Amino acid sequence: MADVFVAYSSVDREVAEKLVGLLSSQWSVWWDDLIVGDFDVAIEKEVLAARCLVVLWSPEARDSPEVKDEVRLASSAEIPIIAAKIRECTPPYGFQGISFSDLVGWDGQSEHKGVRQLLRRLSLAVPPQTPAPRPEHILERRIPLPAIFLSVSSHETQLEPGAAVKALSLQQVPLVLVSAYDAVGARRSSEMLEALEEYRSNGGLVLVDSGNYEATRLRDTDWSPQDLGQALAEIPHDCVFCFDELAPERDVGKAIDQVVAAVKRDRAYSAAPVFPIVHARPLRRGGFDRTALVQVVKGVSEALQPPLIAVPERELGAGLIERARTMLNIREGLSELPFYQPVHLLGTGNPWSIAVLAAAGADSFDGLEWCRVAVDHESGRLHHYQHFDFFRYQAQMSDSPVTREALKRRSVTFPAKVAFHNLDFYRRLSEKLLAAAAKGDFEALVVGMLREANTRQLKQKIPGLLA
Repeated sequence: MADVFVAYSSVDREVAEKLVGLLSSQWSVWWDDLIVGDFDVAIEKEVLAARCLVVLWSPEARDSPEVKDEVRLASSAEIPIIAAKIRECTPPYGFQGISFSDLVGWDGQSEHKGVRQLLRRLSLAVPPQTPAPRPEHILERRIPLPAIFLSVSSHETQLEPGAAVKALSLQQVPLVLVSAYDAVGARRSSEMLEALEEYRSNGGLVLVDSGNYEATRLRDTDWSPQDLGQALAEIPHDCVFCFDELAPERDVGKAIDQVVAAVKRDRAYSAAPVFPIVHARPLRRGGFDRTALVQVVKGVSEALQPPLIAVPERELGAGLIERARTMLNIREGLSELPFYQPVHLLGTGNPWSIAVLAAAGADSFDGLEWCRVAVDHESGRLHHYQHFDFFRYQAQMSDSPVTREALKRRSVTFPAKVAFHNLDFYRRLSEKLLAAAAKGDFEALVVGMLREANTRQLKQKIPGLLA
């Protein structure tokens, strides 16, 4: 007995095969590629044994007696029918009352809006046997998972935004997070905007942050969603974080509605995808309401099904172990959804934190550490940027000609030399994250960062994290 029977026209075999491959990660699936023996006998047996039938409508399927017979057989047996339109057509007479998910133009990616709708409908008919797997990419394959966005800001960094973007471009860093705060009024950086144009023309992806980080740190209470909208009119970009609600409602349902409303409001400012940010509610006794945070993240994901949903790392808990526990709880809650929801952690640039929180289920990160401190390549520990002198030998052995050349040139400032050194480290860390995710095992990465003693403590405090 299969969970799902897939009915389709032989002309659409390629699309059917993609869908079977996708569904098979969470349900048992039967399609006619599995037939052994008499065709008619096998079809009737499997349709009647299935818990749900998924039909793929196309002009050929619409005119196929076999496809229509399979759907009629399921209907007569009161087996739930879920329809998907894979090419433009009108469903045949008698089946037009069955609502369908639009898969026209689908390229096989799980993030497709119509596929997510189909998965949601299917999960209501037949609960998934296993959680949805992490996709290799999101946003039309432009963001690999896991991913590190290197951040650019005018606040508390060693490089001005324009110079920072140029450095990232020289090192061919694929993902950058820029702040809307640096594109409005007197802070408007023409150098940064021009550098971003060139960065994107070379294939880089630009994610714009709301600017609330800088505004909060500088106590700028006038910063508003309208300022974000003004910035988005200036900044070349590919995707956006919404203007986040920093004071979430106590009631979970109202808090979910707050975030959804913020995303819908900010969509008016850009044609690019707008990602939600979920904040945890501060508690009077200190800390944050992490239980409600888990519920709100899941609720926003259900409501919007966004390519990425963000949470500030600092609101996950006081220490790294507590934060990893909360991230595990978020991932556990999201695993009940029929699709995989990638989670971005805001302000996570520490290499140790990235490794541990990736093991706990986080998918992408951003941080300013690359242009604030000096990284020891051997330990992954962060030092004051002035301590780069003690790690200069690592930069001298870099496999990046840009880093080696920057080290030699007197015209390159000391902070810039440090930044190029750091970018080498984060490039390799990104490669290690992708390799660990491909294997489904982050233990080697965590041990390499934290060493054996710290990893043992992590395992004792959070059993199952690295199992």
